[in-house]
Amino acid sequence: MTRWRVVFKSDKVVYLLSFLIPLAIRSIPELLSPVPIGFDTAIYLVQAKNLSSKPAILPFFSKILSILYSFGVDLIVLMKILPPLFFATTVFLAGMYARMRLGWSWRNTLILIVIMTFSAAMLRMSWDLHRQSVATILLLAYLYMDPWKNLTTKKVVTSFILIMFIGLLQELVLVTVIAINFYLALMALKKKMFRRCLIFIMLAATPVICYEVGAYVTYARPADPSGVFADLLGAWSGGYADLVSYKVGILVATFWYVLPLVPLGFFYDKYFTPWVTAMLAGFLSQILTPFFAVRLGDRWMLYMAIPLMFYASNALSRLNGSRRFRTVAIISALIIVCMSGFSMLGVVQPFKLPSNLYVGFIPSTMVFSTAKPEHVAAVISLSHVINNVTDKNACIVTHDPWFSYWVRYLTDLEVYSFSGNSPGPAVSRAVSEGCGEVYVIWFKGQVTGGEILSEEGQIALYRISPTKALRQ
Repeated sequence: MTRWRVVFKSDKVVYLLSFLIPLAIRSIPELLSPVPIGFDTAIYLVQAKNLSSKPAILPFFSKILSILYSFGVDLIVLMKILPPLFFATTVFLAGMYARMRLGWSWRNTLILIVIMTFSAAMLRMSWDLHRQSVATILLLAYLYMDPWKNLTTKKVVTSFILIMFIGLLQELVLVTVIAINFYLALMALKKKMFRRCLIFIMLAATPVICYEVGAYVTYARPADPSGVFADLLGAWSGGYADLVSYKVGILVATFWYVLPLVPLGFFYDKYFTPWVTAMLAGFLSQILTPFFAVRLGDRWMLYMAIPLMFYASNALSRLNGSRRFRTVAIISALIIVCMSGFSMLGVVQPFKLPSNLYVGFIPSTMVFSTAKPEHVAAVISLSHVINNVTDKNACIVTHDPWFSYWVRYLTDLEVYSFSGNSPGPAVSRAVSEGCGEVYVIWFKGQVTGGEILSEEGQIALYRISPTKALRQ
């Protein structure tokens, strides 16, 4: 038994588990779906295809994918592999930070790994916020490097490189790294370390400069900062009480499994403290100043996940009592904490959880993209059929957002979309704009006047001639 404990306590084993456990768990919904999961995933594919022939820089993650697309990489296959790797790398770096920078024991580090792996919030971010996932990996690498400690020239240069890419990748991570470096600058100023203060001020400004330059190169104009804020009271259909109820409800539904532990495990950290403060301030602005609040405040709340997982893990490590009591208590707490994430994997859903009330924000199952996996798989197959069409004057009509992004990525024909149940108006518009043949991808029996060329399950490919379309 002692021999096994010695082996298990090895840092190499802990680091290996911190990568393999989240990799295996995050791979489950991908293996259960024949197509890449995540609502935004198909949007990345279309952006990458469009950027492959343009000099634009933003969105930077899609630009990277566009380079791979230019070399003939099948992005549909790639996006089945990358998200689990991103998720595993995120948890791995978090474990490295806990073990090497916070000095946590191997047991506490493993608790953190399990909590992060099965966190509904963490899994939700990995589901389709892929550019945020990449930026978060860079941010955690920046934290692990610990720029405050022993600020050498090599570390300064590396810091600037990491932060430059964060500035090009995702706005929320950009805000987080600005808050962290501004906080470090204030710490340096308080200690009268003026050179260090100047470096951190420059590090705080760098992501903003990179983002503005990228926006100017891409859109020939600087980014508009006014788009960050909104008047929620003017847009909210209910009253202020309803707004507060919704915001508090979505906070509890997202983090119910760790909220009781966070106050017990909170600790000061020069990186996590400004991180969670900035994101919490953005989220609370929707309650405290709804007339001037950040847009997408729920995303700000969601991005508190990583610091909150650290606090919850720290709370469990502080449990007092006998070894048996602590073991039983930790295992019981982990079971409760892991229920939400386990339920989202798509294997089985034994519990009705609070997050099910906000499925538009946190999906009840990750085995989903823009539509049911079997329907998306059918659309992909029918798109390949369309690619054999020789008439370059043809066009395609299909549903947006269920099917249109997949069709746009897989075909080069003009795509017209509709959002209701009837493709008729979109077909008429396509014909009026000069389409020679109209191909419709929609459910069987839901299109009149069309010839079925092929069908996959419930989805069919119709061909409608312009003359028949005009008679409808």
